[in-house]
Amino acid sequence: MKIFKSLITIVAVAAIAVGATSAYFSDTATITNNTFAAGILEIRVNGQETLIGATYAPTTPGVIYTSPEYHINNYGAPHFAGPSNLTAKYLQIGVKNVSASPDNDLWNGVMIKVETNRGWPTWQEVYNGKINSMGTRDLLAPRWSELAPGDSQMVRYQVWLPESSGDQNKYMGDTLKWDFAIEGRTS
Repeated sequence: MKIFKSLITIVAVAAIAVGATSAYFSDTATITNNTFAAGILEIRVNGQETLIGATYAPTTPGVIYTSPEYHINNYGAPHFAGPSNLTAKYLQIGVKNVSASPDNDLWNGVMIKVETNRGWPTWQEVYNGKINSMGTRDLLAPRWSELAPGDSQMVRYQVWLPESSGDQNKYMGDTLKWDFAIEGRTS
């Protein structure tokens, strides 16, 4: 009998507990259509992924050549029709010797000055020295901190073979070919 009364008590308490936690009204809310998508950063030069550079030949020591102004584009809206929707926090230019003979005298002797601008009265110098020592240089510092989608900035350079008291004949007939690589990164 005591066991029976204990069982009835347990069942009654369980029924009250279940009844106390149920609700007469209920509702559900949803969070739908979640999406995770990676952004796009597309850097172009004058609207192109690859652009053929200038040819400076024949030359002699002391003659300075100035390139055209190249527009480095973060290729997206509002000013370009490209897909870029991320801001470039780093924008760098690097130089690579692509000559048939990578150790030719011109690679070791040619001077280069790289400048950048966004419509200011003065250009910002990025590098000025021997082309073989340029490495990779920041196109944003110190004037700018980013290149937003749809924006661009200009780059130009000057190249020359300096006049010196050394043997200039070692340069005669040499050809130097180089590539510039412009890299944009989000961080």
